[in-house]
Amino acid sequence: MRQFFHLIYLIFILTFSNYLQAYDKIAVVNVYYLLQKIPQNSNVSKKLESEFRIRANELKIQEGKIRDQFTKLNRNKSIMKLTERKKLVKDITKQNNEFSIKVQKFEKDKLRRQIEERNKILDKIHNTIKKIAKKHSYDVVIDSKSTAYILSKKDITKEVLKNIK
Repeated sequence: MRQFFHLIYLIFILTFSNYLQAYDKIAVVNVYYLLQKIPQNSNVSKKLESEFRIRANELKIQEGKIRDQFTKLNRNKSIMKLTERKKLVKDITKQNNEFSIKVQKFEKDKLRRQIEERNKILDKIHNTIKKIAKKHSYDVVIDSKSTAYILSKKDITKEVLKNIK
């Protein structure tokens, strides 16, 4: 009977030590914080703004022209001939439809580029996390938003921020 208890005790110790070793090999990182603080993020915003500035200005100009024609129609519709008014309404409708299509395409292109640039930044963050995890022999790195509690010494966020190139 005594050997049985020793065997149970030995199994318990071996199992518990594996859990303790696994805990030492876990780290957390706050990816949201990194995305906010990474220097490349502001550069990307400026880059995208300059990339889409010309198209945005063209859309503003086109919107202004449509608004002017609509104002002209409302102001002069009582003195305009019926054919002239119909022609102007048709022209405004056509320009408005073209404008809507251009705006949708612009928004779609801008969103696509934002996603591309965000993915590049996330790849840099991911690669830096992998390097630090290998350096410190971590088996698992978890986003801090996914954990209820972890010791602050297991948080590698600041180290990742320092090492991102």
